[in-house]
Amino acid sequence: MTARALFGVLQARLYAQRRVVLSTCAGALVAGLIAPASLAGPVLFCSLLGIVLALSQSPGVHPHLDRCEQSAPLFGRELARGKALVPCIAAALTVLVYMTGQLLGGAPIPPLTLLIALGSTVAGTLVALSATMRRGVLRALYVLLAAATSLVAFALVEVGRSVPGALAFCAVVAFLALRQYGETLARYDPI
Repeated sequence: MTARALFGVLQARLYAQRRVVLSTCAGALVAGLIAPASLAGPVLFCSLLGIVLALSQSPGVHPHLDRCEQSAPLFGRELARGKALVPCIAAALTVLVYMTGQLLGGAPIPPLTLLIALGSTVAGTLVALSATMRRGVLRALYVLLAAATSLVAFALVEVGRSVPGALAFCAVVAFLALRQYGETLARYDPI
C-alpha cells in the first residue's frame, strides 16, 4: 500500500467518523475530569471507547466508503492496515484527552500510566475490529475478547506488578489481532 492510498483511507474514514471521534473524546474528557487518579480509569474506560470506535468501522455504517474501498486496487491486508489505523488513532486520542482531563483536575499522571493505557486501548481496539466482520454470537465473542484484553493488561500491572509483561502482552495481541483482521478482509477481497 502506498503512503498516498493509506492517507486517503485514513482521511476519508476520519472525516466520515468525526462525530463519533468527537463524542468519544468529549466523554473521555468528562470522565478524566471527574474520575479519581488511578490506572483503572484510563485503561478500562478508554478501552471501552476504543471498542465503540472499532465497531463504528462495521460494513454498512458508511456504505459510500465501503464501495470506494472495495473498488480500489487494494488487497485485503492493505485495506486492513488502513482501516485499522483510524480507530487506533481515535482511541489513542481518547487516552490523551482522558489524561488531559486528569491533569486539568489536578491529578498527577505517571508516564507509565499513559504508556499502559495507550497499549491496552490500542490492543483492545484492534481485537474489536474483527467483530465488525461478524454477526451474532461471534461478534459478541470478539467484543468480549477485546474487553478481556484490557482487563488482562490491567491485571498484569496491578496484580502481577509487571509493566513490561503488560506491554509485551498488548504488543503481541495487537499484532495477532491486526493479522486476523487482515486475513478476514482478504477472504472478502474481490481482487
